[in-house]
Amino acid sequence: MALAARRDKPLLPRTLWIGITLIVVIESLLFVDVVRRDGLVIPNTVLSDLPAPTDRLGESARWASFNVTPICWVGYLLFFDGLLTTLARRRRDATLSPIRHRPNRFVVAWLTSIPVWCFFDYVNFKYLDAWRYHGLPLETWSRHVGYFVAFAAISPGMFLAAAWFQRLGFRKLRVGGGVWQQVLPWAVLIGVNVTLTVATLLLMRYATHGTAEQVGLTMTAAMLLGPGLTLTVFTRRLSWASLGFGLGFTAWAVLARDPLGNMALWVGLIFLLDPIVYALKGPSILRDWQAGRWGRMLALFAGGALCGLLWEFWNYWALSKWTYRLPFLGALEDVRYFEMPLLGFLGFLPFAVECWVVLNVIIVLMDRVGLRVAEPLPDEDAVM
Repeated sequence: MALAARRDKPLLPRTLWIGITLIVVIESLLFVDVVRRDGLVIPNTVLSDLPAPTDRLGESARWASFNVTPICWVGYLLFFDGLLTTLARRRRDATLSPIRHRPNRFVVAWLTSIPVWCFFDYVNFKYLDAWRYHGLPLETWSRHVGYFVAFAAISPGMFLAAAWFQRLGFRKLRVGGGVWQQVLPWAVLIGVNVTLTVATLLLMRYATHGTAEQVGLTMTAAMLLGPGLTLTVFTRRLSWASLGFGLGFTAWAVLARDPLGNMALWVGLIFLLDPIVYALKGPSILRDWQAGRWGRMLALFAGGALCGLLWEFWNYWALSKWTYRLPFLGALEDVRYFEMPLLGFLGFLPFAVECWVVLNVIIVLMDRVGLRVAEPLPDEDAVM
């Protein structure tokens, strides 16, 4: 019986091999196309100037160049399902991958990732004019299928990576009781917001030449710090202070309407929305801080960084791709990891936390109206 069970559940599941195969095949085809177009990349070269494919291999390679992002991310999700399942089986852990153990929660994360990313798309491409798309398919159906598959993978991709980092040891990261456990959450909350405020003021003073300057340095400082510090003094409650900073940062990003607003928005929404989850007794970053648990947040940072590395690597050689417009960085805008300015890459860390907080807001509100679809997290350290 034991031997039969081992045969039914091999240590390396099929999803691991299917995911690896998808990524290797699409990357190999992309490599063929890059070689045949002499290394030319978009947007430095327009699509009409690329040499046309001359055989079936070339046509397949060109198709891969347009679709590398969605296909690689499907492969990534399958690979991480297999990786987490392999790790669980090796440790004889019954939870396996979150996709298998909490499939409803994964589906909620997968489906809600689409409107969440559409929101960020609108803000960054239309409102702040910080990113640009290039080489999108002309056919409406092809474009929207690509959107659907790629956007759906964004949040769960980061969460699966974070779950992996948790199992590698991040979940053990704790700060003991006593004064440190009480002081550290406040130090982090105020320290992060003051640091970002100072960075924003310096960039406005020395680097930016956009609409953010019209707001003014004094008003910027007042908007970014005023609500949070006021609620800190009058309530002395971490959740209310977080809400105040979140309101100030988000409002400033909307008012400034400048690529520099990315910095404020990426962090502001975390502090704005997490207190909602906190109040509704859902999984909360603020509650983690108060309990001395720092592993989940750091695992999300690591998951965001890993996905950022892969996103930018797969994006650079693709023919359907995005680029960034971050003029507030000055000359540092040209110091890049592929298309992403290195300083802008830091945004991937809070972005993972932000998407996780948004997912928890959605799930706790669904629970409140009676739509208890997503399974609860198995423990206080779980990401997904």
